[in-house]
Amino acid sequence: MTVRAKTPLFHLKVIRYLYCPLFFTSGSHKATGERCPGWLRYNEKANGRQFNQVLKRGFEMGNRPIVPQNSICLLGSFLWLAMTPAALAQESKDITLKTKDGVNLAITYYPSAKKEHALPIVILHDQQDSRVAYDSIARKLQQPQGEDGESFAVVTVDLRGHGGSTKQKLPDGTTRELDAAKLKKYDFEAMVKYDMKAVRTFLVGKNDKGEINLNELSIVGVGLGASVATIWTAHDWAYPPLAVGKQGQDVKALVLISPRWKNNGLLIQQAVQQPGVQREVALIMIYGRDNSKVRADIRRIYKQVEKYHPEPESAGDKSRDLVGLGVPTSLQGGKLLQEVGIRDKVVQRITDFLNLHVAQENHEWLKRRNRIP
Repeated sequence: MTVRAKTPLFHLKVIRYLYCPLFFTSGSHKATGERCPGWLRYNEKANGRQFNQVLKRGFEMGNRPIVPQNSICLLGSFLWLAMTPAALAQESKDITLKTKDGVNLAITYYPSAKKEHALPIVILHDQQDSRVAYDSIARKLQQPQGEDGESFAVVTVDLRGHGGSTKQKLPDGTTRELDAAKLKKYDFEAMVKYDMKAVRTFLVGKNDKGEINLNELSIVGVGLGASVATIWTAHDWAYPPLAVGKQGQDVKALVLISPRWKNNGLLIQQAVQQPGVQREVALIMIYGRDNSKVRADIRRIYKQVEKYHPEPESAGDKSRDLVGLGVPTSLQGGKLLQEVGIRDKVVQRITDFLNLHVAQENHEWLKRRNRIP
């Protein structure tokens, strides 16, 4: 597994050598007595976590605020305000996973400051699309909204044949080039069997390091990704709990953007009839309502699960965890999400849905090893 850190939106090198005594004068750390003149200097070699600690430590100094005396200090104040945990949380990492059948699977990981309390979201793109198109959406989901807002940990995936996942090393040592336009049915099936297994193994590692709560896993599937997400969720809920620990049943919500009953040979009928998917998984489907074929598929999916998600009995009860949201457009899948006038509203609706039906349920964090063969 290879990792490459991406540049944050707010580039910390801007203040590489900045020192401004706007908030603190030189002083000593109360516990250590260590002198700290110029502690605001940014060390380029320090990673984001270390720098966060430096900032936090500044608040523990025995210093007193002073009033800025010049424009440089004023500039420093604006930079300081930008150096909040919310801003620093924008760092992401490009990672290459290896699937069991030899595909180099490209993903991007957007960590959350909430650590083991963080709800993880996997975003699966549409056909002939890539994870790059979902960077802004991932960052919006990662960014906490309001003082008590959730900060989700997000993983965007390039399914095989797409984006950066175009090479497969075969058993004979040769390399197969994967082209999204030339994929066969077994390639789409391998997205469920092998790509998602690699993603889950990655998430297990992050869970056991205390960076996420895998027991609150949610998946956003777009078009083709909706089919992969639904079928894999059925596999996840088919694994029974073990006496030695939890091995599956982690997916708590599905967000399906323009799902189809059948997509490139992937039929979701059995998946939506799986008892765990029917009863235990919150579901929201978002689609362009001006397409009659998509509407028909939405109704078919809805009928498979609706009796297990009753309407609230009173106005004060939590809203229903089964939602079909038709947007007034003929756009579907990735094109629907990339429409500027629609995207932000859809992302907010997704955020509200996951907050209400997953995050607020407070599912227990459990340390686990990857027990699924």
